Amino acid sequence: MEDILHPSSQSGRPQTSGGVGRPFADIVLMRAVVYTADRRQPWAEAVVVKDGKIVYVGSSDGAATWIGPKTEVFELTGKTVLPGFRDAHIHPLAGSFNLLECRLTGPVDRSAYLARIAAYAEANKDQSFIRGGGWLSDAFPPGGPTRQELDAVVADRPVFLKSMDGHSAWVNTLALQAAGIDRNTPDPPGGLIERAATTGDAAGTLREWAAMALVESRLPPPTPKDLSIAGWAFMQMAARLGVVSVHEAMAKREELAAYREFDVKNELTLRVQAALLCEPEKGMAQVDDLKAMRREYQGHLLLPRTVKIFLDGVVEGHTAWLLAPYADRPGFCGERLWDPDVLTPMVAALAEADFQLHFHAVGDGACRMALDACAGIKDRSDARPMIAHCDLIDPEDIPRFRSCGAIANFQPAWFYQEKNFAQTTLPFLGADRAGRLYLMNTLIKTGAVVACGSDWPFSGELNTFNPLDAIQVSVTRRGLDADAAPAYTPEEGVELAALIDSHTIHSAFADFQEHLTGSLTVGKSADLIVLDRNLFAIPPAEISRTRVLLTIFEGRPVFRDPALAG
Repeated sequence: MEDILHPSSQSGRPQTSGGVGRPFADIVLMRAVVYTADRRQPWAEAVVVKDGKIVYVGSSDGAATWIGPKTEVFELTGKTVLPGFRDAHIHPLAGSFNLLECRLTGPVDRSAYLARIAAYAEANKDQSFIRGGGWLSDAFPPGGPTRQELDAVVADRPVFLKSMDGHSAWVNTLALQAAGIDRNTPDPPGGLIERAATTGDAAGTLREWAAMALVESRLPPPTPKDLSIAGWAFMQMAARLGVVSVHEAMAKREELAAYREFDVKNELTLRVQAALLCEPEKGMAQVDDLKAMRREYQGHLLLPRTVKIFLDGVVEGHTAWLLAPYADRPGFCGERLWDPDVLTPMVAALAEADFQLHFHAVGDGACRMALDACAGIKDRSDARPMIAHCDLIDPEDIPRFRSCGAIANFQPAWFYQEKNFAQTTLPFLGADRAGRLYLMNTLIKTGAVVACGSDWPFSGELNTFNPLDAIQVSVTRRGLDADAAPAYTPEEGVELAALIDSHTIHSAFADFQEHLTGSLTVGKSADLIVLDRNLFAIPPAEISRTRVLLTIFEGRPVFRDPALAG
């Protein structure tokens, strides 16, 4: 695995001797702390870029021989140069589109939510429906928020508001009526309609995609113009945060069309790997449909070669699939979204069609299902299945990630005691399971490949896709605030270089791109970033204060802080 992740490098010596007969560089970065994410030469002080490629990694004296009259030279004393960050699990267009909607992120208080909703409705009287999200389950009872609460502030049009984790929706009475949901409506397969205890009427909270879709499918989808605006907004944010590649964790057809439009116009400022949704009720017939979508949308920087399979939901909705019952619901293990007898042949068919598998698995039962599925295809050459989230893993299953060739796709910004830990996670799971979540360090020690993503905008209380935020949380196992709770299982804190690897070269490996990008290695694409300080010399609690000064993608700057002199 080491040789796969870190191919042989010529870094440290110029391509020709003495600069004779060699064209001058486009960009030279020198006198920096350079972490390459290439184990064969992890450290350097200079990087040289020419024609979109890295042509030299080594000393500043060696880099100086590449400087010509038109070379842009950056003197970076005290600053850090890294490979560009990669987000291995994110929803870019959905997240950016959410910025245009009713945003509830921030407070954990139902009164604050209702005030925001009322203010948004007043300011957007021309909208025939209200859509948005960001509410946290901890603000409400276990059954979730109610339609009556929403009706009190918006009664003249449907309202559909996703929770922060994206696995529940809060709807008002008009939204339920538009979808034809009443007390006689059965729970759809894989979904749950929360109901009033006394009447059996729909209470106002819908759990999981199958139930949420009953309402969301009645709402007009974003227009191409909406998605174009969202795409531009995301690319600008990503460039400022040093993100040069994303793995779109569930791309709808209209989103693929938006990405393709950017791609054919050569306007993408990052690479896009896209996962296509596979649903149990559609059966084997969907494999041909997925293959057709892959052919239709594959481009230069857009690669829809992955299939997303949801195996369960989330702990806070009691929909994560557990090996043993929830502590507060005896006999209930959550929602298993696939029957193993249906999943096994589907995974085999998708692997045979050369799709990468990307499993959503939060509970230990779902993680075991995913590993069982990965074991069934481990003899296929270079399958590289990913298991996303992996919140709870049974100890017996930890070594199976490496033995099955499964990539653990973690979201490090979650690795601390959020505000809902004491009210939700602890009582739902019980002390033992609540005390052994997010075992990223343990997985790394087994030799498993670990990639990192944010799941933004369903990215927890921090609601961030800034890799530096996630890196700080994973090192310290604490929130970013000075008054954050004590470190959560501090022994699971991950070493800084390993975290950078998981956000760069390991995520490139997860996307089958480790020979193209992901490390600062001669011959690879010049995808790199400059940070405003020496990341390896500051206290861990200051990592999130670090700023990206320069983002270079395929050899061209896509973001430059005005403070950076060239």
